[in-house]
Amino acid sequence: MFAVSGFLLIGYSLAACHNEDKDSTFIDSKMELITALQTLQQSLIWQENQCEIVYQNIIDKAAKTQLQIDYLKNLLIKDKDLAQFIHMQLEPKLQSLKEESNILKDRCTALDYDAVGVSMERPSMLREMISEWQGTISLLKDQVNNPPNMNPKISLATLTNIQVNETTFAGYKFKDCSDDYCPELTVIPAGNFLMGGSLEEQERENVPAQPRVWELPQHSVSISKPFAMASFETTVGQFQKFQEETGWQVKGCRNWETREGQFDMWYRDDLNPMNPGFNQTSEEPVVCVRREDSREFAKWLSKKTGKLYRLPTEVEWEYAARADSSTSYYWGNDPQRNQACQYANVLDINTILALPNTKNWESFKCDDGYAFTAPVGQFLPNAFGLYDMSANAREWIDDCWHNDYRGAPNTNQRWESDGDGLCHFPVLRGGSWIYNTYNVRIAYRNAYFSSQARSNMWGFRLVREIE
Repeated sequence: MFAVSGFLLIGYSLAACHNEDKDSTFIDSKMELITALQTLQQSLIWQENQCEIVYQNIIDKAAKTQLQIDYLKNLLIKDKDLAQFIHMQLEPKLQSLKEESNILKDRCTALDYDAVGVSMERPSMLREMISEWQGTISLLKDQVNNPPNMNPKISLATLTNIQVNETTFAGYKFKDCSDDYCPELTVIPAGNFLMGGSLEEQERENVPAQPRVWELPQHSVSISKPFAMASFETTVGQFQKFQEETGWQVKGCRNWETREGQFDMWYRDDLNPMNPGFNQTSEEPVVCVRREDSREFAKWLSKKTGKLYRLPTEVEWEYAARADSSTSYYWGNDPQRNQACQYANVLDINTILALPNTKNWESFKCDDGYAFTAPVGQFLPNAFGLYDMSANAREWIDDCWHNDYRGAPNTNQRWESDGDGLCHFPVLRGGSWIYNTYNVRIAYRNAYFSSQARSNMWGFRLVREIE
């Protein structure tokens, strides 16, 4: 009996040693992944006149990081939370970084590469896009050590059970729940409109040559059924409730400041939606969010209410912003630049006083009372009853980026990718509190060559589908 017991003790001892070896191997592999992420993070540095080399280096380091993940996967039975985080967050991010870097590396040597003016490819833009990715990789590295809860418990909202359908009258306002994180919604009617900017408008508004093509050609679009859109931009308070319940993290943001003698949008690692670089109340539009953060908020709200919330398509946004108008702004053409402050928080005397480097920009000649963002709904709405559709914060759109409107849908469907990879690059619509006059026009559109783009000028509002 003793011999058998001794054998069992030896067996247990060997098994314990084997488990200790596996634990040690797992810990070592996790540390090697963290080191690989650190190396990748350090490679995310822009170098002037080294465009192709920069992106190739990023691609190589991202590939090495993926190899380390592949090795660690065999050991992830030890940590299911980490396994889920790697599968749902880390690997998709690495794949996006590689794909985006491949696209931009090819652009570096393209015959039509444009690194000047208001081009999205100018070096200062690419520099800060790489900085944004550096911040994202830094956060992911921290989360490998302390994985977030990938399946947070979502409690149901206090539903109002208000019924709306395709016969509900246009302009009707309602909320799906009585909780303060639920947005007020406005029913937007079906209809038709002419989308885009005209050559006449571009000349009149002194639009720079480079972005003109982005809003051409004008084309007719039909909205076949009503939809509901948030009356206001999503607020700081609403987004904070989402973060509190889900644990969703956002790190870093671009801020207007002077560095190296250059006033520009510089990335800062210490900024986030709760600290955008200036003081905000809970009723101001949340900024410093990426398109993916907006989409996650929409998913969260959909789970809480049982209704389908999402970002608007470009067609839906422009149709809702125009509200049956055909002028540059929904309040008119505003030739004296003095009507805007009744309807929007724009680049005005207050912003110029706070940021004197903007004094020579194309500003509105009025006083809206705010230097940075304003509480939502402080100005007059457009004809559909929507507030702040122009300025205050620019708004993320669900569509893929296209350089012009050739081949654009003539309905409010989402505009998908042409297979060129540009779906990584998110579209923004509407002006912000610091934008030039011609960028506040309804027709203006642009994108940023990074899925991780975030700035204290950019926020979002949601659409709620009507069944």
